[in-house]
This record gives sequence, structure tokens and C-alpha cells, in this order.
Amino acid sequence: MRRARQWLYRMTALLRIADRAASALVFLAALAVLAIFLTITVDVGMRALFNAPFSNTIELVSFYYMVPLTFLPIMMLEMRREHIDMDLFYRLFPRSLKWVARAISGAITIGIYGLLAWFTFEQALKSTASGELSMGVNLLPIWPVRWVLPVVFVLATLAAILMTLHFVLDGEDG
Repeated sequence: MRRARQWLYRMTALLRIADRAASALVFLAALAVLAIFLTITVDVGMRALFNAPFSNTIELVSFYYMVPLTFLPIMMLEMRREHIDMDLFYRLFPRSLKWVARAISGAITIGIYGLLAWFTFEQALKSTASGELSMGVNLLPIWPVRWVLPVVFVLATLAAILMTLHFVLDGEDG
């Protein structure tokens, strides 16, 4: 009984930490929205007032803001199980088959996130080594942004592991 309580306490603490990390990532994504708004506002204002647009607006928005905006919330989606899913048949399954389906689904999710983390990590290494630049109005280094994806996918993998373990070991479908 004592081990079960310790396990539950540890799992609850890990889930709480992961949820806080996911919330921080969503906050950063919200900051990216603000950055897009401010950059485009400055660009339009400078274009209208001084006939001189803010240089690299498209590159900044495309590389530095849209990538974090799009991918940072993935961990939150995983923690809250809010990805798109199709449960037409799942609802009809008996409890034991639901458990098997969720365990298999969790394992596949962990594998996919893990592969994405690996491939994007390799790409980030190559990009960093080559000093990848965006060739717009000015040369803009984009290799730092390439590191967003491996970090996001590693965190999503950890979230998927936690959520799968939580379900498989505790049987909670929450």
C-alpha cells in the first residue's frame, strides 16, 4: 500500500511539473503572437510614415515567430489529450480493449515524437554547423530557430510517456 501511495505521489508530482512546463511553452507561443503583431505594426507604420519598411519582417515572422507559435503548444495538447482523434469504434470497445488500444496508441505516439525529435535534432545540428541564413533583404541567421523543434519534440515525447504510463499503470482515462 505504501509503494502505491509513493507511486501515485511521484506520478502526480511529475504530471504537475509537466503541466507547468506545457503552460510555459503556451505562454511563449502567446509571446510569439505578440511579436508578430508588433513587428507587422512597426513595418506598416514605418512604410506609411517614412516610406521605409522594417527590413526582414517576412523572415522574422516566418522563421522566428511562426515556428514557435505553431509548435510550442504541442506539449500542452499532449498533456490534455486534445489532439485530433477519432473514437467512432473506441466508444464501443469493452474496458479491456480500450486499455489495449490506449496502450498501443501511447506507444505509437511516443515512437513518432521520438523520431521527430531525432530527425529535427539532426537537422538543427546541420543547420548550426553550416550557420544557416535566410537570404532576404538582409542575411538573417535562422539556425537558432532550428533548435525549437527538437526541444519541443523531446518535451512532447516526455509528455506522451507520462500520459501513457499514467493511463496504463493507474487506468485513468483522464
